[in-house]
Parts: sequence; C-alpha cells; structure tokens
Amino acid sequence: MVKTQPLSTQAPQTDAAEGDVDLQGDADVQAVLAANRRFYQAVAERDVAGMEALWAQDGDVRCVHPGWPALSGWEQVMRSWRDLLGNSRSPDVRHQGAQAMVCGDIGWVVCEEFVASTALVVTNLFTRSVGGWRMIHHQATPISSIAAFEDASGHEDLHGRPPTLH
Repeated sequence: MVKTQPLSTQAPQTDAAEGDVDLQGDADVQAVLAANRRFYQAVAERDVAGMEALWAQDGDVRCVHPGWPALSGWEQVMRSWRDLLGNSRSPDVRHQGAQAMVCGDIGWVVCEEFVASTALVVTNLFTRSVGGWRMIHHQATPISSIAAFEDASGHEDLHGRPPTLH
C-alpha cells in the first residue's frame, strides 16, 4: 500500500529537491524524481533545449496545460513549451511535495505547482528509455480552493455528503 498525504497549504519551497518525497527509496524512484526536477529546472530557466531533451520523442506524448485543450504529439507539445518558455510575461513556476511511483517502465510524479498566486496539482508521467527517464505526459489542474480541496479530501462535505464532481 502506498502512503499518501494531502496537498499542503504551506508556501512553496524555494529548492524543488527539498520538497520531494521518496515513498519507496529505490533507484528508479530516485531517477524519476531527478527527471521531474529537470523538468522544473527547464521551466525555471526557460530552457527550451532542456525541455525538448526531457520529453520522449519516439512515442505518443500528451500535455494538458491549465485551461488548455489536451495537446497530442511531440511537435504540438513542444510548440506549446516553446511558446510558454519564450514568453517573458509567463509567470515563474515553483513546485513542492513531489511523490514518485514506478511500475515497470512507467514512472509518475504527483506534486503541487505554484504559478503566480494559483495552486495546481500536477501529474507528470515518465517512461524508461535507453537515455534515461523521459516525460510522456504532463497535466496541471488548478485547485479552485485549497480549503475546499481539504474539505473534499475527507470524502464528505460539511453536511456529511460525499463530494461531487460538478
């Protein structure tokens, strides 16, 4: 069984590596967490080449930026990152609380992102390749209200009812 913890209401940490949580302690989990850190380093440094090097190029990749439709395929996904990273008005992105899991040749990280004053929950998927772990999916979803999220995490609202999706 995997131990989980709720998303925190604390301010994001300045060093992304400090927020990583290793649930298994094995080398694959550490390698997936390192790939996740490279992703956020590329975002922070607006490093298009670093972002392109991180993503798998020999398979179907997908990306869902907050409020965007799902993007599919390496060219479409990379165009979105080139546009975002090349825009000097794009806000800084920080992350914390990265939790990684590995199952065979697939690894995933769930963490929190902070973009300007917006909190997001993120899932990043990676696949094992000859050159190391490569990203195949990124999805960031806004948390409409951290307090509402924490209320829903108990699987019932203030009146004892389960949370609804809509």
